[in-house]
Amino acid sequence: MIPVYILAQIILSFSGLVNAYILGIVTDKAFNIYSNGTDSFVASFLPIVLLIIGTQLFFGVVDTLNNYVIRMINHQDYWRLRSVLHRRLLKLGVSQLENPEVANKTQRFSEEINNIYTYLQNLVGIIAAMVSFISAAVILAARIPQIVPIFFVLLSLQWAINQKYLRKLWLLTRNTTEERRKANIASSRLTDSADLKELILTDGYKYLQGRFEHYVEWIVSEVRKIRISWAKSMVLNRFGDALGFGYGLFLVLKRLSERVITVGQLTFEFRSLRIFADTFSSVVNGLVNLKEMSVRIDDSRELFFEYQPDVDGIEMLKGKFVPKIEFKDVNFSYPNSDKEIIKNLSLTIKPGEKIAIVGENGAGKTTLVKLLCRLYRVKGGSLQIEGKNINDIKIKSWYQRIGVLFQDYNTYGHLTAKENVEIGDAVKVATNTEIEKALEKADALKFVKEYPLGLDQILSEKFKGGTRPSTGQWQKIAIARFFYRDAPILILDEPTASIDAVAEAQIFDNVYRFIEGRTVIIISHRFSTVRNADRIIVLDKGRIIEEGTHEDLLKKEGKYTKAFNLQARGYA
Repeated sequence: MIPVYILAQIILSFSGLVNAYILGIVTDKAFNIYSNGTDSFVASFLPIVLLIIGTQLFFGVVDTLNNYVIRMINHQDYWRLRSVLHRRLLKLGVSQLENPEVANKTQRFSEEINNIYTYLQNLVGIIAAMVSFISAAVILAARIPQIVPIFFVLLSLQWAINQKYLRKLWLLTRNTTEERRKANIASSRLTDSADLKELILTDGYKYLQGRFEHYVEWIVSEVRKIRISWAKSMVLNRFGDALGFGYGLFLVLKRLSERVITVGQLTFEFRSLRIFADTFSSVVNGLVNLKEMSVRIDDSRELFFEYQPDVDGIEMLKGKFVPKIEFKDVNFSYPNSDKEIIKNLSLTIKPGEKIAIVGENGAGKTTLVKLLCRLYRVKGGSLQIEGKNINDIKIKSWYQRIGVLFQDYNTYGHLTAKENVEIGDAVKVATNTEIEKALEKADALKFVKEYPLGLDQILSEKFKGGTRPSTGQWQKIAIARFFYRDAPILILDEPTASIDAVAEAQIFDNVYRFIEGRTVIIISHRFSTVRNADRIIVLDKGRIIEEGTHEDLLKKEGKYTKAFNLQARGYA
């Protein structure tokens, strides 16, 4: 569609000059008839009238086609550019997305995503204006050549002025990205009903609103200062434009008074001068807008072409076997941090073993899961899957073998209960029987069946006929997603934090009963959850300090025993 759009704009750019030329012919014909008189009125004007009708019809059809194409490009870009962004962020990976600079560029791209279409519109508009400008310049250069260099001098001055203030705006935008991100987060919190509960009760609403309004007032003030100075400079330049046009008009009238041109030619030259001056302004303003948008969209170029995605492995894991997992002297610290979270950790998990990992907050439990999912790469040592370095494995073949339920699990309020479960394995074709089995294992089938639409119930009150599950119900639905995936390796990171003790016991009975022959890794603070594991790993400051069965660890009377007794005392 873009070539059609460009061609249509170029054709339409000639309409002004064509109409001016026809008007000149009509004027001369009319002047001759008025001065000399004639009986051939029809013969004189019928060809011109037919020419006018033909040109109007032609340009009208081109304009209709142009409007259709431009609207379709706009509509498609609105959705497809977002799709492109989603795929790019997926390729970059979680570790890069948590880089502040990448986050800033993503923020700026999200802000400018709608302007990419406008950028195209401006670019094509400049091409069309340039064609019209050059055509008018050629006509004027042949008739009043003195005017052309004057406008090009004025063009250079405008360009210099605009460059100066564009850079100021660009630097302001670039240097305040983090503040803008904070303001956008505050705005989203102030418009989310889930966040408003606490904000209203604690007067936090006024606090966040105050922070947001303070940023708005400050940024508007800074932009106003630059825009006012820019406008003042442009007023002086506009004065030069007016003088240039006035001088050109003087030259045209002088040619008429000297009888060098006819009245019709006067009309044509005057319109050509007007088109030259107008398209001159259009070209300058278009270049200014294009330059302003270019420096902003440049961030998009960097996000898409300068940041390289993680290099994927080349080895495929074949077959349906449950692999052995080995952490060998693994060290890890998060990007932009020197603090080691994992320190010389070695751990072997046998196929089909049910492992529990416990430890205080910050001990490195969730970090181990992230490394195992290759969301991050180990900084030292190696992580082996069936003897192969995880970095050498084709990541998709590894993800097909694992099912993970994170502590900060996702909720999909815009989807139905069924869709919330089947998204756990989007490749598999779901049946209602499989969905219900997964919900039953997660102790969620009973309340889902009580929904007015059952499995087809939208899970958000923000949609027509929708309902909102409680926090505990959401967690059960997430666990059902985990059961539905039915992967050879299942990882649960604090999976029952929002669930009552009775439901938790039922769910873990199901984990140990239904998941046989598969590796299970459980991270939890609740000892009732982990005590039945084949082996319990105790982490402290990124190191394994104890391991064994529940009974073995109690006999050691170490850190595990102290934590267990402390929790047991609370229940007593």
